[in-house]
Amino acid sequence: MEILTATHMGFCYGVRRAVEMAISTDPASRGQKMVTLGPLIHSPQMIKKLASEGVDVIDSLEDANGATVLIRSHGVAPSIYETAVQQGIKLRDATCPHVKKAQQAAMQFAERGFQVVVAGEKNHQEVKSILAWAGPGALAVEKIDDLKGVILSEKVGLVSQTTLEKEVFDSIRDELTGKTGILEVEPTICSATEQRQHAARQLSAEVQVMIVIGGKNSANTRHLAEVCHKTGTRTYHVETAQELETSWFSGVERAGITAGASTPDWIIEEVRQRMENMEQVKLEKQDRLEKGVILTGKVVGINKELVFVDIGQKSEGFVTLAELAWPAPADAHEVVVIGQLLSVLVLDPETSEGSVQLSKVQADRLLAWDRMEDAMQEGRALDVSVSAVVKGGLSVSAFGIRCFMPASQVDVGFVENLALFVGQTISALPIEVDREKQRAVFSRRALLEAERQVSEAIAVEKLEVGLVIDGVVRRLATFGAFVDVGGIEGLVHVSEMAWHRVKDASDLLKVGDEIKVQILKIDKTLRKVSLGMKQLQSDPWQTAVRDFAEGTTVTGKVTRTSKFGAFVELSPGVEGLVHISELSDRRVNSADEVVQMGQKVPVKVLGIDPAAKRISLSIVKAQEDAERKEYAPFLNANEPMGATIGDKLGHLFKNKE
Repeated sequence: MEILTATHMGFCYGVRRAVEMAISTDPASRGQKMVTLGPLIHSPQMIKKLASEGVDVIDSLEDANGATVLIRSHGVAPSIYETAVQQGIKLRDATCPHVKKAQQAAMQFAERGFQVVVAGEKNHQEVKSILAWAGPGALAVEKIDDLKGVILSEKVGLVSQTTLEKEVFDSIRDELTGKTGILEVEPTICSATEQRQHAARQLSAEVQVMIVIGGKNSANTRHLAEVCHKTGTRTYHVETAQELETSWFSGVERAGITAGASTPDWIIEEVRQRMENMEQVKLEKQDRLEKGVILTGKVVGINKELVFVDIGQKSEGFVTLAELAWPAPADAHEVVVIGQLLSVLVLDPETSEGSVQLSKVQADRLLAWDRMEDAMQEGRALDVSVSAVVKGGLSVSAFGIRCFMPASQVDVGFVENLALFVGQTISALPIEVDREKQRAVFSRRALLEAERQVSEAIAVEKLEVGLVIDGVVRRLATFGAFVDVGGIEGLVHVSEMAWHRVKDASDLLKVGDEIKVQILKIDKTLRKVSLGMKQLQSDPWQTAVRDFAEGTTVTGKVTRTSKFGAFVELSPGVEGLVHISELSDRRVNSADEVVQMGQKVPVKVLGIDPAAKRISLSIVKAQEDAERKEYAPFLNANEPMGATIGDKLGHLFKNKE
């Protein structure tokens, strides 16, 4: 039986983000216990795992008891935030960005006087949270029959549950079109949901049986199962591998697997392995055992040194400690339990004692290469355990196979201390799998970059040119600062930091600074955002006309020199140009002959153009004015300075007349 997996399945960005927020740091390092307000996601197994790590579920804020409260991915009503502020409860918001978008759209419709209709399941927590933001008169609609007899407002705004099937949403939209005067639609179905459903639909057409994995209380998974059912393919919805039945796959040559947005990778892998084991059962029915054959057997006996396995033959097989796990355990009870299914490789089909010698380690190793090759082809991440720092990177293991992760592939940036990862289990993408050379290379960086692209695509959709937003400085360069504005980094160029000239971004900012910025430009295709700081500061040129009127003389500082003149800063953000002809009353070839950078000089304002932000200055005119002022007392004296030639000879000119 060939087992195929959907190209898009499992954790979506919003769910993965919520889980990472819950388990990114342990309670001891957080310094405060964390709890979730309601189940974080629709996966009982994941909730149980979180509880084992100290992240419990509470039903109301009153039960927080001093803990940090994590808002679940489905979102909550605005009253929750208000209550938390009033009671001094610390919140961490793991609301899915797509749900947040739906909440904001509903609120904005309500503020504009629209009645809000939410297409989705009435009792779903996500729909309830959206309705809470939508104001009075809002209603949830699961199907067009819910609109029968309903009197709607003249203006209706339509949003949807993020996991709703597009066909259902379209039918509700079409029905509303004829029932109201003005209908505005804000499409809030998550693109990841559409991709997952499309991939499931395509895969269902290629297989005989579809297995849909996810919580029975998950609307996302139920919708996914419905999509598969509609293709006519036999579809089974399971939460765990234990629910699989061998009869489902009788005579099946191709089976497919998909999973809801709340399904962890490890549950998907367990289902996949269980299906592979069921396939291997067919091999056990052969009359003759051969060395090197992989079988599936059930553990029927355990002692300290041996595990006895029923492989469907006359004789049971046995597995020694060395062939049970690597490194070999001290006691077989540490690894397996009675009734457990194992994949085993036949080492010796008939020993001198008449039993079959088996190896779990070697079977796992052979199957591991298959799984790694499949994961690489599908672009699917695997969990790997980091065992040691080695030359050039990290030694990691996947399915018991020793693999390698280059230092350059550990993170998106340089990691100074790789030892911090030792002992951790991390998700990574296989980027090279060579069975013959027994070489497998993993990249955590590739996975992080793929996830970042998704988060950036979501974040950039929320931004608008002109929006003023809070940001955090993440990186500095000479030419500017990279600022995180909610899931995407934008650049504040040095020319946009202040009205005065900034040579280096580090002159004004440091990493970690929290600042306000304005969105200047957005390129959604390239996911590039240009930001500005000076736009939130008063423009010094607005007062330049008053402070530096034509004809006034002021003192400024030389900031730059060139062949055609010198630039003089009159005040922060306001510079003027002293043309080379206005530098000196003698001929000069370069401004450097007269002034130097940083020198303070008196200049006279010859002209000012506020619109073009240009000021013409003159050092020569300023010096002439200073000299004129110095000699003025002598030129304007009222007292006679003695006899003049006119006094002595003036009568001669009068006689000639």
